[in-house]
Amino acid sequence: MIIDTHFHAFPQRFLDLDTRSGFRVFDHADYLAIMDKYGVDIGVLSNTAGLAEHGGRERALEICQILNDAFAEAHAKHPHRFKAFARPPMVHMDDALKELHRCVDELGMHGISLPTNVAGRYLDEPEFTPFWDEVARIVKPLFLHPANAPCETNWSVFSMHQKMYWPADSTLAISRIVYSGIFDRYPSLKLIGSHLGGMILNYLDRLNWWEGDLRCKEEPETYFRKIFYDTAGPVRMPAIKMACDTVGVDQILFGADFPHGRGGMDDQFYPMTLQAMADLQVSEADKEKIFYKNAKRLFAFEEGAG
Repeated sequence: MIIDTHFHAFPQRFLDLDTRSGFRVFDHADYLAIMDKYGVDIGVLSNTAGLAEHGGRERALEICQILNDAFAEAHAKHPHRFKAFARPPMVHMDDALKELHRCVDELGMHGISLPTNVAGRYLDEPEFTPFWDEVARIVKPLFLHPANAPCETNWSVFSMHQKMYWPADSTLAISRIVYSGIFDRYPSLKLIGSHLGGMILNYLDRLNWWEGDLRCKEEPETYFRKIFYDTAGPVRMPAIKMACDTVGVDQILFGADFPHGRGGMDDQFYPMTLQAMADLQVSEADKEKIFYKNAKRLFAFEEGAG
């Protein structure tokens, strides 16, 4: 069994509002065919919509509702194949909390997805406290996916945003959550760091250093070890092995970043990630944890249940 927790989708109505182009349109039959091709049993749909908060309150709400309705519909039609992350609009906290309530309590969605920064603001800032209170109430996993942020224009050359800034922004966002004491205030928090957490696991000793007036009660490493990290590509086996050795296989989730690859339209990352998993030097029991058992535990998915 395989549960893909890093599995993006772009509904047509969303693409009609997005200024970018070239994304594969979310079609149920098309996605199910790709899943069958690679042996993926469940895909947890997400779209972090990193530009949603750049266009004002009404636009953010509209974009997020389009995504949430499309994902809830996919789950309703194919409950054993599609699960879904809700995307709350973070321009205004009233809208965010209302949409989270609708997604979880009415639509039955399975987690929350956000970009690592919200139009340049980070989730440990005081204005987002009501959001964290709601996350604690619903006790669903929070999936953080990297996004562009206001920065030097040099990052745009050669698509360095995606190559280096995104891993750096994941490291920045997650580290701020740890250092600010959010895990202490919300001990039931279930956090997923995408793409093996950016640079976190490579620099764990450095991030564990005491400087910087940290507000967390324990050593930072204690919290970094509580986070879940997905295998989304492009990735090679040694990177996954390093993550397993650093935080343990119980904290690693399978993810392949479909449909990204060549031009954002391909399934290139599935064979890459599956090959890395095939080469991974851990027991078959541990591979099963990464492929699906950890996700089932994290999301509380039940056998045969929608």
